[in-house]
Amino acid sequence: MLFILFWICVSLDAFSQDFKNTFESKLSIDELIKAPVKLIPFPKEVKWQDGKAVIDQVIIADFDKLSHTSKSILNSIFSKKIVDHGTSGYYLKFIKKNLIKPESYNLKVTQKGVEIEFKDQAGQFYAMQTLGQLRSVVNGKISIQLCEISDAPSYAIRGFLLDVGRNFVSLNVLKEQLDIMAKYKLNVFQWHLTDKPAWRIESKKYPQLTRAENHRPTRNPGKYYTYDDIRELMMYAKERQITIIPEIDMPGHSDSFTKAMGFTMESQKGMLALADILNEFFKEIPKELCPMIHLGSDEVRIDNPDEFMSRMIAICQKHQRDVIVWNPGLKIEQDVIRQTWQPKHLEFSGYREIDSWNSYINNCEPMTAVPKLLFKPIGYRSENKVLGGILCLWPDVRLENETDFIVQNPLYPALLTYAWTIWTGDITKTSDRYLTMLPAKGTDAFTYLKTFEDFLLYHKKTYFEGKPFQYAKQTDNNWLLSKPLARDELQSMDKIITQGETIDTSNWEKAVGNTIIIKDRFKQGGYFPKADVGSTVYALSTLNAEQDGTVKAWIGFETPLRANRTYSGIAREGKWDANGGTVWVNGKELPAPEWKNPGWKPLKQSGWGSKEDQEIPWSKEELYWTREPVIVPLKKGSNTIIFKVPSTSDYQNWMFTFAPLEITKKYSQHYYERVAFFENQPDTNGEIIFLGNSITEGGDWKRLFPDENVINRGI
Repeated sequence: MLFILFWICVSLDAFSQDFKNTFESKLSIDELIKAPVKLIPFPKEVKWQDGKAVIDQVIIADFDKLSHTSKSILNSIFSKKIVDHGTSGYYLKFIKKNLIKPESYNLKVTQKGVEIEFKDQAGQFYAMQTLGQLRSVVNGKISIQLCEISDAPSYAIRGFLLDVGRNFVSLNVLKEQLDIMAKYKLNVFQWHLTDKPAWRIESKKYPQLTRAENHRPTRNPGKYYTYDDIRELMMYAKERQITIIPEIDMPGHSDSFTKAMGFTMESQKGMLALADILNEFFKEIPKELCPMIHLGSDEVRIDNPDEFMSRMIAICQKHQRDVIVWNPGLKIEQDVIRQTWQPKHLEFSGYREIDSWNSYINNCEPMTAVPKLLFKPIGYRSENKVLGGILCLWPDVRLENETDFIVQNPLYPALLTYAWTIWTGDITKTSDRYLTMLPAKGTDAFTYLKTFEDFLLYHKKTYFEGKPFQYAKQTDNNWLLSKPLARDELQSMDKIITQGETIDTSNWEKAVGNTIIIKDRFKQGGYFPKADVGSTVYALSTLNAEQDGTVKAWIGFETPLRANRTYSGIAREGKWDANGGTVWVNGKELPAPEWKNPGWKPLKQSGWGSKEDQEIPWSKEELYWTREPVIVPLKKGSNTIIFKVPSTSDYQNWMFTFAPLEITKKYSQHYYERVAFFENQPDTNGEIIFLGNSITEGGDWKRLFPDENVINRGI
């Protein structure tokens, strides 16, 4: 599914916006700060006890009767130190309780053992996932934090969508995503299987649908999933308490179907063929594995919408499958589930709804994605029966490697944030400010974000080592922003910066974050949402360094949206930004990267990307988090960072990013410790001190400088 950009802009202009720091949450911020274990998602209720249970061995009755997946989880938690018999020792008991709600659980950890109460397999499964996060290993010893937890999800549908119609993704890669979803209690995977470039579902009656010649040549032609593949993945998901919703997009997004069949979906021949396809699919894929199906229905106009949708929905309902469609989409009178991708509900209020509005990872910049997803309540401002939400990833542009959808998008930071939001349902009052900006410092919302950031970075370090995780701490990155300046004011400001003169920032606006959005392309806000095209904003920050050295940093200006190759392009040689942006460090211009394609621009800088550009994979240099971090020189003490950020187009994502990643010192830590030691020694007059390695320390330098007061102080 594509974004219709004009519709979005129009609908958001009409959508009343509140940019105050409005915020309320169910969970106490103090409770989160004091939590000894950073659980994601956080439980509904938890009582922490002091201490941990140290475990050498655990007794689990009837361990062999558990599912393969459950045994795997428990073996991971207890490092396979499990026995299924014994009358004394540390134990894990599973207790079935019918009064507990579906997917809910109670978990109690004491010095004697662990007790898990649950009603269904999902509740048991989620309790084990929480238990896994309570585990730690110190000096080779397994320990579990003592606590009592009572937990339940806020929404029945907690999902993630991946589009494989445009770019094929193998089962092994999909299974890896399901494993991560399961760990964070997400329970729906929406599998977008067909789109314009290709049809990815086996068809016994119409094998031409999956032939390479009927797929776009640049989009993994001939790659599709057999019914065995589909059943395999659905069973794999089911073992992890995940339901897969296959999406067969109709009648739009169907170029590949039309090419293979010789007629369109909405034609009489097309409807007969789709009836065959759906009946065959439901015969091959039983209801137990696939209780729901998505029929698309958006971004298309046909002459017979009522007839088409009624016939397709009737077939699905005959096979007892619940039907989902996109909203807005074709007008539908039947009782089906609407999945919202725009903030206007076009038909009527009261229907069943899945919320996917503003939940597109491909439209997210990594640093602002986290507050956007954290602070937007599921079903925000909806009047319908909200069943839950689905986080979506649409890699419309051709992928060079099948895992590039993970590299080019902040998938895992977004997934974990979304898992927190949709499980806890914690934030009850919010502001549109957080769609494009971090909360203002000193507010409860800011403290909440700062606390959640610690949770997120803990999980990055603990569970995602070696995986792309495009997020860096940003709640301590403070900025001052000038008002938007006209062109005739820029020369004097540049002169002040380069000559090291003091800048009067008394009227500059405070900002915080690694990415500062000045004006959002979709009119969703920013620090200066009404600024004129052609104006320029300057941003100033300071970075303290204990010693001379460097810092690795992500630096960028306009961030492209990965579904659509429409942006200002790559900067010219020697420049940072295609729109004329500049970076200074301590008054000196920071050298720009050496671009491989300097000056490259997409064929279109507004609207939807051209067909030609959509087939060019994203290069590493186009996204600040995929190119090599910039090495920024720092002096001891305070360092001044200044960005010059011009606007050249109303369609521009007017923004910049400076995300410090890792402070690197010029010399080893030992060097600085020795220097500090020497600096505290008594002064002697006229001495020459040699600082260096052990050879320096051991050298007889007095012979070389017989007339000097030589002191050897080797590093």
